[in-house]
Amino acid sequence: MEEISKRVPCRDKQLQTLLDLFGDYDEPLPCSVFASGCMSTGKSLCIQSVLRHLGYKHVIINCIECYAPKIMYECILSGLGTDYEAEVGIKCDSLKDLIHGLNLLGQTQINYEPVVIVIDKAERLRTMDQSIISALLRLRELCNLNICTVFITHLVFDQFYFKMGVREPIKLYFPNYNKEELFKIIFLHQSTFVQYILNDIDVGDEVKEELEKPELFANFLNAFLSVFYRPCRDLIELQHMARVNFVKYCEPIVKGDIQAQDLTRLWRHISPILKTSLELLYLRISSSKPQTQSPGKENSDWETAPAYNFQNTLKEELTSTKTFAQSFELPYYAKYLLIAAYLASYNPPKEDKRLFMKHHGKQRKRLQQVRAKAKISEKLNTQLGPKMFTLDRLLAIFYAILEEKIGLTSNLLAQIATLVELKLIAGSKEIDLDTAKYKCIVGYDFIAAVAQTVGFNVRKYLYDFM
Repeated sequence: MEEISKRVPCRDKQLQTLLDLFGDYDEPLPCSVFASGCMSTGKSLCIQSVLRHLGYKHVIINCIECYAPKIMYECILSGLGTDYEAEVGIKCDSLKDLIHGLNLLGQTQINYEPVVIVIDKAERLRTMDQSIISALLRLRELCNLNICTVFITHLVFDQFYFKMGVREPIKLYFPNYNKEELFKIIFLHQSTFVQYILNDIDVGDEVKEELEKPELFANFLNAFLSVFYRPCRDLIELQHMARVNFVKYCEPIVKGDIQAQDLTRLWRHISPILKTSLELLYLRISSSKPQTQSPGKENSDWETAPAYNFQNTLKEELTSTKTFAQSFELPYYAKYLLIAAYLASYNPPKEDKRLFMKHHGKQRKRLQQVRAKAKISEKLNTQLGPKMFTLDRLLAIFYAILEEKIGLTSNLLAQIATLVELKLIAGSKEIDLDTAKYKCIVGYDFIAAVAQTVGFNVRKYLYDFM
């Protein structure tokens, strides 16, 4: 257990549960296990680590790659190394052929050898025939093997629909990492963060010692998570953004402008940079100069990433944001939905009538209101962050800013779910007219660039610029 815990930190409870479920080599496996949780919570890494530690025969199927049942069946048989390929070739067209191939594997086994089939991105199975997932849930009843099917998905089991009763799997939930766990996991990669900087520049021995001190990286992580923890819990994205911003955090230390022990000046230096970096969250913008390649998995090797260049300024990053947004291939109505979401997030609901209706009546500006609005620029809605809004308010603003009249169709509602999937809007992908709430998580530069592609003036409909 200690060996696996070092490889997969902060997941002791889930690792112990998996070890208890899979048991010893000669014990029967559970029929199926359903591992669910948000993205980047260590589901795949935990299950792979446990199976490698136990030495069980297993095959891992990614439903994005195996997008058709035939491909998935053939990958299962070839991954387990069955004699089915020698008998009839690798072709496997149906569930019947899969069961036959697994039975051939059972005939070659001398003892009760455990076999595990891991189905990653299992939510893709919902688009296939329902008999497939039903058969995978009770695979041990259909073949003479000590076999277990493990499903890995970010959905809960209740979102898998069945026309008939099925054998329910053992459910295992992976919660999001809390702030302390994220700190601990990212801190384990301190040496790669420092090496990432030293690969690009030559520094003296004194500066190198300062950069390699754990206290410097710990102070940066505390500052970084204080800004990024609330809007983002995705470990992969946080690792990427931390690596980019750590370069900027150490830049004045390398130049000799600020001492590494002067935490107050370092915070004043990095604070506006971190807040501006929130606009680049999830976008993975590549600037005009060479930048890093995004890590694809939680256990990806960072040391192979190319070095970062100090010349990449915030101005260049925001310019690349504009270029990226203008080339963003969204449908026409989806762009208007995204603009409506931004307006709903940054405008007070009580001002909707004044902003979006032509005949809203005159409103006198009271002196108190003018003074309150012009008092401090930091209190502008566009700088305080996005607010939650309901689906009916989003649609009302969408129809108000759209010149042509269209009906409310399922295709239009599906585009809202697409914006959520692309992480341009935060909220539920399930469209519920009564309870659904959303929040736009892209910045003004991005939304202004998207609006420019459809000839829409965003400033005209923002309360801050009235």
